[in-house]
Amino acid sequence: MKHLKLVTGGVCALAAGVVVAMTASRSMADDDKRSNSVSGRQCVSSPLEDSKVIDRETLMLTDRSGNAVLLHMTGPCLQKNEPVGLEFFGSARVCSPLDVTVTGDISSAVPLRCMISSVEALTKDQVKEYNNMR
Repeated sequence: MKHLKLVTGGVCALAAGVVVAMTASRSMADDDKRSNSVSGRQCVSSPLEDSKVIDRETLMLTDRSGNAVLLHMTGPCLQKNEPVGLEFFGSARVCSPLDVTVTGDISSAVPLRCMISSVEALTKDQVKEYNNMR
């Protein structure tokens, strides 16, 4: 009977450790989600004023109120000087990678679906710098 109590105590300690590890990993995942999104007042909203392909993995969106964000893709899917498609989900705001789907190079026979890894808010000065780029 003594051995049974030791085994039961060990199983309980192991289960408690698993719960702590799961809670910690959930907390870290929540932190990752927060770091990939922008706050509510930094979001861009439709109708958009402008969209600009910065490079094969970066798209800048600017709305009519002057808010701007960079959408960082997980890989190269955009073409400079080519149109992109945007499909909004739930609302017409872009605050996180799950708010919009980007289709790059829609002029090709098979448009590329872009996976957004993060959304970064831009200042007015940063927007000017990106607009001055060729």
